[in-house]
Parts: sequence; structure tokens; C-alpha cells
Amino acid sequence: ARRVIGAILLQRRVRRQRKAAGRAHVLLFGGFGVLFIGTILIAIEHYSAAALGRSPQNPIFHKGLYFVIYEFVLDTAGLALLAGCLWFLKRRLQSDSSMAHVRSDYVVLGLLVSLVITGYVAEGLRITLEETPLPGFSYVGLLFAWPLQWLGITTENAAPIHLTLWWVHVVLALGLIALFPHTRLLHSLAGAVNLSLSEQTLGVMQPISISEVEETGLVGAGKITDFTRRQLLSLDACVSCGRCEDLCPANQAGKALSPRNIVQGLRRVMESLDVPLSNGISNDAAWACTTCHACVETCPLGVDPLEFITDVRRNLVAEGKLKGSPGQALQKMQRSGNPWGLPTDGRLSWAEGLNVPLVNEVEDFEIVYWVGCAAAYDRRIQKVARAVVQLLQAAEVPFVVLGPEERCTGDSARRMGDEFLFQELAATNISTLSKYPIKKIVTHCPHCLNSFKHDYPQFYEEFGAGDNFHFEAVHHTQFLSELLVAGRLVIPENGESANADAALLTYHDPCYLARVNGITESPRELIQLTLPEESIVELSRCGENTACCGAGGGRMWFDDEAVQRTGGERVDEVIESQAKTLAVSCPFCLTMINDGLAAREAKVEVKDVAELLMEALGTTN
Repeated sequence: ARRVIGAILLQRRVRRQRKAAGRAHVLLFGGFGVLFIGTILIAIEHYSAAALGRSPQNPIFHKGLYFVIYEFVLDTAGLALLAGCLWFLKRRLQSDSSMAHVRSDYVVLGLLVSLVITGYVAEGLRITLEETPLPGFSYVGLLFAWPLQWLGITTENAAPIHLTLWWVHVVLALGLIALFPHTRLLHSLAGAVNLSLSEQTLGVMQPISISEVEETGLVGAGKITDFTRRQLLSLDACVSCGRCEDLCPANQAGKALSPRNIVQGLRRVMESLDVPLSNGISNDAAWACTTCHACVETCPLGVDPLEFITDVRRNLVAEGKLKGSPGQALQKMQRSGNPWGLPTDGRLSWAEGLNVPLVNEVEDFEIVYWVGCAAAYDRRIQKVARAVVQLLQAAEVPFVVLGPEERCTGDSARRMGDEFLFQELAATNISTLSKYPIKKIVTHCPHCLNSFKHDYPQFYEEFGAGDNFHFEAVHHTQFLSELLVAGRLVIPENGESANADAALLTYHDPCYLARVNGITESPRELIQLTLPEESIVELSRCGENTACCGAGGGRMWFDDEAVQRTGGERVDEVIESQAKTLAVSCPFCLTMINDGLAAREAKVEVKDVAELLMEALGTTN
């Protein structure tokens, strides 16, 4: 309820971006809403008076102080509505490309302006016609009454003009109601219903029931009727404002994906029914998505283009239409438990010389360090895992790793559309974890973190984890920050000087850490402890408004040239910051941005936050 009130009544999502348009929308929405309520109140007054046999000159409650306040508020609301309409008309006349303009926009805005003007003129005639207490409180109506009186309209001849204008006002209002389902006005109702029905939590996907698939033979969405009713309703909520398109990293990179075009295309398919689904969302568009959630988070009306994309992906994977390197990555996950296709007995090779304990060798431990596939098999990310371990050892944290028992969490598999492979991997991991008394898992991969926080709990009961199976999943920056606050990890007084040669440093927020899971402060707290404040600069898109590196949604496994990858704009942003060091907190981000910098021959060193902290402690990796 709080989310719906914030989004609808307080217009929080509308005001979050496009500040000028947001303010204009607040004026239009607020003005119209107040005038609508005022119309209902006056209707209640008139019908109640008529039912009681009272004349309009003897009102029930439409009098006294209430009447004065009523007149003032409605006149002010009319000005707000008029200002909002005029701003949007000006925007359209200037051919702002951010919106897909249609002729009906001008009709709707023209009707709204006409309603306000005729309402004010009618109020001016009423003031002329009736004895009005304190007419100055109906200040706009009074401004219209004066020129009308100057034109010769008096108490004697105002009545028929007032009645005629009142009917004109009514016809305009009825015309607006008739246009409601055929214009952008529909979004005000469909959007409110969509916000009320959607349980939108970033990072959460709806699971597929294997038993239902066996019964229906349906996996994902192959035709428009395969989407749920709530999803189809959300298509009507879309107003084609283009906010999603503005923030889409794939669209910025010139890929075939436009979240707005997907929603509008599917809406046209829904209205036609016999049109193939590919007319609304092409295969290229479906595979271009990085599932960064920028489109979902920014939509003022709660429309979720990502839902449609993942459902289409599920259907494409089920039909065997995912080929090439991403298809091979899925096969390797199924065969070897990791997208590299390397043997599980090599999962601990990164820890050589560190004396890392295995979970089946230790009874008493505080945390499980979830290493992840990248740190197990990628030489560069192995350095991050070694840094985390050395920091845990320096803080004397009793920890263990799963080693050969660890499997890929299945994040990429699920978001690429292979729900069954994901569930297979999840079942294996949940079975393994449930064997041990685990209270907390620490991982340096935001994608693994998201799986533990949002994906796996959906299957605890189905996979027989037991009623007592529960653990807390935290990111390594959160846990390391806790260690510093508790005094278990101490940076020496000269710790900052160890990173002095880093010169200017900036930090990149991973999508699945910042936007999806809201973790933005702990990485910065660690960075601020390792460098002097004047050496740290923020990227223009940071925190929960971060920009995508291009690896999410399984895009890590697609064979794109480094200069053509989705995260190219983010790489350019890093270069423009003039930072010499980029701090990251995700193995995928480290790989993608590092490759992009190398392709541009930029001399920027990319390090995980744990590596910076380790250097500040004077520890060698």
C-alpha cells in the first residue's frame, strides 16, 4: 500500500527523472484529481438537496467557510492543471523525441484546457448571476467575471449564457470520458491497477513448475496468450514515455533492444491476437537484454519489460533456439557445474598456499565463503578470492569453503531462460548446504548473492531443505565493513599511503549489488578507508542509478567484440573521469570493464575493493 501511495498519489517515480516533465505531470495529475473530487462534492450537494426538496439557494453543506475554502482550492487546482497541460503542449510542439507523439495527445490536452477555460468562464458567470460571499477567494473566477460584466453581461441576462456554457462544459467532459480507453488517458487507470497488483521486487523471477509444464507442455511464452492477465494489463499501462529506453544499456550500445518498443509491440500483438509474438519482440531483442533492471526500476507505472523478455527467452531455450557460445555455456553448466566446463576437482586450485579449510573438515565456523565459478576458474578473479581469504585470516574469522562441493548458483542459466537447468543446480546446492550448520554465506559475486537472497528461497520446501534451513547471505564488502567497525580488521595509520600511487580512483556500482539489492554504502566505506578523500571521484551514474557493464542476463557468455559490448558507454564514462584506478565489487564487472578499457588502450587499473583493502593493510597477494 505504501508503494502504491508513493507511486500514484505522491508521484515519486514520475518525479525521479526528467525533473521538468515530472513537475508538469504533478501539476496536471494533482489539478485534475482535485477538480474531480470537487465535482463529486458539488454533485453530492446538488443531488442531496434535490432529494430533500431544497433549492440550490439553500445548500446543505456548500456554504460558509467550507464554500470559501472550496472555491479557493478549486481555482488553484484549475491553474495547476492548465499549467501542466500547457507545458506538455509546448513539449509536443517542440517535437521532443523522448515520447512517441500521436495526434490524440493534442486532442486530450486541448480538451483538458477547454474544460478548465469553460469552467472558469462558467464560474465568472455564476459570480455575476448570484450573490457570492467573499468572491475574492474564487480569484480566477472573479478575474473572468469582471471582463464579462464589462461586456454587458448582468444578473438579468447571465442565466441562459451560464446554462449554455454549462452544457458545453458537460459535453467536453463526456467527450474526454469517451476518449479515455483510446488515448494515453488509459494509463491513469491501468497504471494504478498495475501498481496495485504487481509485487515488484527487483531481482525476483517467477519460477516455473515442472509439474505444470508436464501437464500443459508450455514453457515461457510462445504466443501472446501465454502471458498472465496481469502482464497483459501492464501493456495497457504503458504510456510510451521512453524512460526505460533512455536508461537501457543495450539500446545505448546500438543493440536491437528497446524496452518501450517491446511493450508497445506486444500491446499491438495483444490487440490483433492473430499476429505472431515475434512482431512484438524479436529474438535479437530478447537476447540483447542484460537484465540490469534499469527499465523496471524507472517505470512510473510499474511496467516490467524484463518479465516479457525472460518469458520469451524461456520459450526460445525450450525450443532449442539458443546456439553458439551461450548455448555451449549452458551445456557446460549442466555437464560440469560451471560455465567454463572445467572439472570440479579444480575448484580449489586458486587457494594454493593459503591453507583454506573445507566445510567437511571443520565443525565450528562462523561463515561459509562462497567462492563462485569466476574465482575458481578465472585467473584474474582468483586474485580477488585470495585477497578476501587473506583479509578473513587477518581478522581471524573462522571460515570454510565448499571446494569441490560447490556448483554454479545458476544465475546465468535462469536469466538466459533455462529454468530447468537453474532448478537442477539450485537443488544440488541447496542439498549440499543443508548438510552443514550454515548461518552466514559471504560471496564477492552479486549474482550469487542475488540467487541466495531471491532465487533459492523459492525452492527450499520443494527441494526438501527442512524447516530449520536458513542462512544469511551478504556481500563481501558488507562483511568486511562489519569487521572494520567491530575492530576485528584494523587498517594501520599509514594504510592510506599504501594506495597513494593509485592517484584518482573511482568506483563502479554493479547492477545486481546496487540497483537490485540496494548495497551502495559498504563498498564506499571501505574505499574511503583506503584512500584520502581528495583521491576519490564518483562517476556520473552511480549508486542505485548505476550503468551496466554488459555482463548480466547471461551476456557474459555471448561472443561480442570488446568494443561492441553493451557496457561500452560505461567504459567511456570511466575514461572520462580521468581516474587511474577503477574499484569494482563484481567479477563480471571486473572482466567486462577491464576488456573494454584494454580495447580502448586506456591506462586504467581495475581492482576489486577487497584488493584495495588488502593493499591498505600492507598484505601481499
